[in-house]
Amino acid sequence: MMKLVSLLGMFALMLSSPACADQADKAHGGKLFLNAIGEVSGTPDIANISAGVLSEAVTANAALAANRKQMNSVFSALKAAGIKDRDIQTTGLSVNPVYAPYKQGVRPEQRITGYRVSNQVRATVRNLDGLGAAIDALVGAGANTIGGISFGLSDTETAQNKARKKAIAHLLAKAELYANSAGIELGPILELREQSSGGPVPMLAYARMESMGADAPTPIAAGQVSTRISVSATFAITP
Repeated sequence: MMKLVSLLGMFALMLSSPACADQADKAHGGKLFLNAIGEVSGTPDIANISAGVLSEAVTANAALAANRKQMNSVFSALKAAGIKDRDIQTTGLSVNPVYAPYKQGVRPEQRITGYRVSNQVRATVRNLDGLGAAIDALVGAGANTIGGISFGLSDTETAQNKARKKAIAHLLAKAELYANSAGIELGPILELREQSSGGPVPMLAYARMESMGADAPTPIAAGQVSTRISVSATFAITP
């Protein structure tokens, strides 16, 4: 009995060694690790605008009052442009002191000369035909900061699923290529992971200025947006 236990212990020790483990792997085949990317592009149907009002006054109350008046006009302009309440969100509100400017050669002093109020809002525009007019209306209503415009898709899930299908197709085609080139046989997929999923990413876009009248709305070009999915897989292979 003791002899049998000793033999079993020696066998376990042999299998735990790197050389024996490698031989055991080879006896059962190997693994192929691959990754692929699927990408689809489309025309955006929504846009996010970041705009706001920057106000300054001698006192914080005066600066806030002036800012409030202009921001009320901005909100009214957004609603007049057909933007729903659910698509309007305040993204930042700050009240900061304004200090006396530094003079060269003069010892600086922390003297407050006024206050600055910043109020920023983000709005989602779902009718891109009126985007330029909406921006003009914002500025006309008192918005003096435009933080930027980003374009996207209202149905991101459909675009992501299309990208997933493309990623899998590329992955399988790549695996077949490796198998045929290396003279190996593909087994089942042992592991499949989605490495990352990207929402719509703007591609190159520009605004064309020709043939625009003086009273025409600000020209905006939506261009295209791209959705990308990356997947990785582990295939079983046999020689």
